[in-house]
Amino acid sequence: MGIRTTALPEGFRWQADAQRRTLLCRGHPIIEIGPERRGWIARILVTGKGAGLEEIAVRSLDSGEGWATRWALERQTALLRAVAAMTDSSG
Repeated sequence: MGIRTTALPEGFRWQADAQRRTLLCRGHPIIEIGPERRGWIARILVTGKGAGLEEIAVRSLDSGEGWATRWALERQTALLRAVAAMTDSSG
């Protein structure tokens, strides 16, 4: 797994395989980093205040993981609310 300078907050974790990494919040995928043509793309998979469906080009899986970790830390409260709303509406 990549080098992280900051630990993820409680409820967040990485799921990884050889070509893809997914940041989970309470078990729900919120960002996926994977190959796209000859590069790498980080896809934001949730919507809500402070988060929208976007694609960001990144240099590698590791740099994408670093970017996604910082992004999630800046929006931690909004992401937890968005995941809670998804959980409430699905069950």
